[in-house]
Amino acid sequence: MNRKEDRPSKISYERHLNQMGIPEDQKKSNGGRIPDYVKYGTWLRVNDPDFFQKTYQEWKARVRAQEAANQ
Repeated sequence: MNRKEDRPSKISYERHLNQMGIPEDQKKSNGGRIPDYVKYGTWLRVNDPDFFQKTYQEWKARVRAQEAANQ
């Protein structure tokens, strides 16, 4: 049985983005729009929910495809 933590949920996607960090070209110090000190996933979810939702759906599909290929 799958554990809740292992499922491709929005919170797990947000955590994934937070761990990756802000892409250098999007940091405010490099001319981007995202402050350097914030958590990337949390910032996206709050400030750009449409983009967060779109990329979440793409990520979820990739994770599920990987899970299916590994079984």
